[in-house]
Amino acid sequence: MSTHTSILAATSKKVRIVYYSLFYCLFCIISSVSAFSQNSNQLLDLIPEVKNDTVNLTDSLGKEPLSMGQRIQQNQKFLNTLQEIQSRLRQAQDTSFLQEELPVIEMVLNRIREQSLTEQSTVNLRFLNELENLIIGYNQQVNKWQESINKRSTDLIDAEEKLTRINQVLNEDIGKGEPESLQGYSQQKEALEKKFHTVDSLYRIKRFAGLRIQTQLSGIKIQLDELLESVRLRQAEFRRDLLKRDSPYLWQSHAIASEKPFSEVIHETLILNRVILKHYLETKYGWLIFLIAAFLLIYFWIRTMIEKISQTKDFSSLILQRSKYLRYSPFLGTALILLTVGPYLFSFPPYLLILSFLFGSVLVTTFLIRIVLDRPSMVLWSVMVVSFLVFGSSNLITQLAHQEKWYLLGFSMVGIIMGIQLLKLIKEKQHLFPVNLPYLIYFFLAMQLMSIAFHIIGRFSLGKILGVASTLSTMQGISLYVFVLVVMEGIYLQSELSKENQKDYANFLNYQAIYSRLKKIFSFLALLMWLYLLLVNISLNQTLGDQLITFLQKDRSFGNTSFTYGSILTFFLLIWVSSVLAKNIAYFASIRDNQNLEQRDKRLGSSILLIRLAILTIGFFLAIAASGLSLDKVAIVLGALSVGIGFGLQTIVNNLVSGIILAFERPIQVGDAIEVGNRSGVVKEVGIRSSTLQAYDGSEVIIPNGDLLSQHLVNWTLSNKSRRIELMIGVAYGTDLEKVHKVIDKILDQEGILSFPKSNIFVHNFGDSAVEFRILFWVANFDQWLQVKNQVLREIYQAFASEKIEIPFPQRDLHIKTEQLQKKPPNNKSEG
Repeated sequence: MSTHTSILAATSKKVRIVYYSLFYCLFCIISSVSAFSQNSNQLLDLIPEVKNDTVNLTDSLGKEPLSMGQRIQQNQKFLNTLQEIQSRLRQAQDTSFLQEELPVIEMVLNRIREQSLTEQSTVNLRFLNELENLIIGYNQQVNKWQESINKRSTDLIDAEEKLTRINQVLNEDIGKGEPESLQGYSQQKEALEKKFHTVDSLYRIKRFAGLRIQTQLSGIKIQLDELLESVRLRQAEFRRDLLKRDSPYLWQSHAIASEKPFSEVIHETLILNRVILKHYLETKYGWLIFLIAAFLLIYFWIRTMIEKISQTKDFSSLILQRSKYLRYSPFLGTALILLTVGPYLFSFPPYLLILSFLFGSVLVTTFLIRIVLDRPSMVLWSVMVVSFLVFGSSNLITQLAHQEKWYLLGFSMVGIIMGIQLLKLIKEKQHLFPVNLPYLIYFFLAMQLMSIAFHIIGRFSLGKILGVASTLSTMQGISLYVFVLVVMEGIYLQSELSKENQKDYANFLNYQAIYSRLKKIFSFLALLMWLYLLLVNISLNQTLGDQLITFLQKDRSFGNTSFTYGSILTFFLLIWVSSVLAKNIAYFASIRDNQNLEQRDKRLGSSILLIRLAILTIGFFLAIAASGLSLDKVAIVLGALSVGIGFGLQTIVNNLVSGIILAFERPIQVGDAIEVGNRSGVVKEVGIRSSTLQAYDGSEVIIPNGDLLSQHLVNWTLSNKSRRIELMIGVAYGTDLEKVHKVIDKILDQEGILSFPKSNIFVHNFGDSAVEFRILFWVANFDQWLQVKNQVLREIYQAFASEKIEIPFPQRDLHIKTEQLQKKPPNNKSEG
C-alpha cells in the first residue's frame, strides 16, 4: 500500500511539474510578445527615420491614397521583404540537443531525484557536492540553449510584425484605376499573395517548433532549480549533523540490516562518476587540447635546452648535474608540471577529475624521487601511495557505506606506523628530505589519529573526511615540493643556456639571488594550491568561500562612512602588488644596467626611481578605483597629510623631493663612483628617500637624498670613466735628469695608459735629499686606475735599479754633545 501511495505521489508530482512548466512557458511567451509589441510601437513613434521601406509605405496609406505606380513599387518591396524573411526562417537551427542531450539530462535528473534525494537515501557530503557541480553545469548548458532559442524567438516576432503589416495591405481595396496598370498590379498582387502564404506557413511551423522547445527548456529549468535547492538543503543538513553519530560504535555490529550491499554501492558509484565526468569533459575539450599542446611545448623546450647545453657548454656535465630531475627524465618533469597545474585550470571540476590529476602527479613523483631516495624510504613511499589509492577511491563512493569503515581504519593505522617510521628516517638521514617535511608528517599523524577516534565513537562520515584529507594532502604536499624543484631547475637551465657570450643579458643575472626570490614565490603558490585542495577534501571550500564572500561584501559603517572589508582588502592588495612589482622591476633593471657599465648614457640608473614612482602611483589610483573610495575622502586624507608635513615631516619630504630631482637631473647613476662628504664609493641604488653607496671597504652607506644635493658631490664617472693619475718620484742629486725622463717616458708607453691626453713628466721640486719628478698620465677605466698605478710604480722601480738610478731616502745629521752627558749624574734611585 505504501509503495502504491508513493508511486501515485511521485506521478502527481510529475504532473504538477509539467503543468507548472506549461503555464510558466505560456506566460513567458505572452509577456515577451506583448513587451516586444509595445516597445516596437514606441520605437516606431519616437524614431520614424529608422523605419524600413515596408513600414514607411504602409504608414503612408493612412495619410493619403497611393497611386497605382506607388502600389506596384510597394508590392515589389513587400516581395523583397518576404524573400528576406523566408531566407532567415529557412536557416537551420541546431536543435540536436533535443534528441541527444536533453533526454540524457532528464534521465539523470530523474535518477537523482528518485535514488539520491529521497528521505531514505544515505548519500554523503562528497556526493552532494558532486551533484551540486553537476546541476550547476546543466544549468549553464540550459541557459546557453535558452539564449539561442530566445534569439530565434526575437527574429520570429520581428517576422510576425512584418507579415501582419503585409497582410493588412493585401486585404485593402485598391479602388479603380487604368485597366493596363490594374492588370499588371493584379498579377503582381497574386504573386505576392502566393509568396505571403508560403512564408506565413513556414513562419507558423517555426513558431510552434520554437514554442515547443521553449516549453521543454522551461520545464528542465524548473526541475534544475528545484533539485539545486534540494541538494543545498541536504548539504546544510549534512554539515549541521556532521558531529552526530551516523554509524554504530566500533565495538558494535558494523553493518546495518537495511544497508545496500557494498558491491552494489560501488557499481552505482562507478556509473554516476562516469556520467558526471563525461558530461563535464564534453564542454572542456578546449582545455584538454590546451593541456596537450602545453605539454608538447614544455617537453620539447626542456629537451632542446638539455641538448644545447650538452653540445655548447664547456662545463655541461656540472650544469646538468645540478638539474637532477629534468636531466633524469624531461618527460616526467613536464608531466609533473602539467598534472600539478591541471586541476586549477578547470572551473568547478568533478572530484574524479581532481583525483585523476592528483594520482598522476603522485605517480610521476614516485618515478622521480627514486633517484634521490634509498630503498627503505622508497618502501615507505610505496605504502603511502597504496594508502593514497584506497582513501582517494573511497572518497568517490556516493553513499554512506559503513562496510568500508574497517578498510579505512586499517589503512589509517598503517599510515600512522609509516609516518612514525618516516620521522625516524628523517632524523637519521636529514640530507635526503626537505626541511619542512616533518611538519607535514605531524599534520598527517594528527589527522589520522582524529580519524580513528571518530570511527571508534560512531562518527563515520567525519572520520572518513579526516582520513581522506590527511592522506591526499600529505601526498600532494610532497608532490608539490618536487614540482617547485622541477620548475626551478627549468629556470636554472634556461639561465645557463642564455650565457652564450659576455654581453648577453642573462650572463649578468645573479642566479642565486633570483633563485631565492623565485623559490619563495613558487613555494607560496604551492602552499595556496595545497590549502585549496585540503579544503576541497574536507568539503569546506564552498562553505568557507561563501562565508568569506559574505563577510567581505557586507556593508559596514563607521560614523558617516560606509565601507566593506572587501574594498579595504582590495585596496591594500593592489598597493602590495604594485610595491612588489616596482621592487622587482627595479631589481631586473639594475641587472640590465650591469650590462652597460661602459656606456653611461644607456643605463637607466636613477631613472629607475621614476619607473618605481610611476608604478606606485598607478597602483595607488587603481587601488582607489577598485576599492570604490571616493576622491573627496582621498583629498581629506591628503589634506591631513599636508598638515603633518608642515609640522614634522619636512626632512622626509625634502628627501623625497630630492630623490625626484636626482631622477630627473641624473647627477648620479647607479654604478657611478662618487665622493660625498668624507664618504666615497659606488652608487648601488637611488631610492625614493635615500640612496645606497657601496664603499670600497665593503660597507654600505645609506645617504639621504637631501645630502646628495646640499653637499659637494664629486662624481668620477659623470661624463666618462677616464681618470688622471699623479705620481711623485725623487732621484738623487747628481743623476742625469734626461736619462730619468727617457726611462719614465718609455714606461708610460704601455697598454692601459691613454695616449691622449698626453702623459707629462715634470721636474717638480728640489727637495732636501732628492730631485722630485711629477708624473701625470690618464687611464681609460676608472675601475682599473689602482692596478695601472701599481704596474707603473713597479716598472719604474725595476728600471731605476737596472739603470743605476738612485732613489734617495731622507738623511739627517745628528750631533751629540758628550760633555754634558758625562756631567749629568746617573739616576740610581731605588724603589721601596
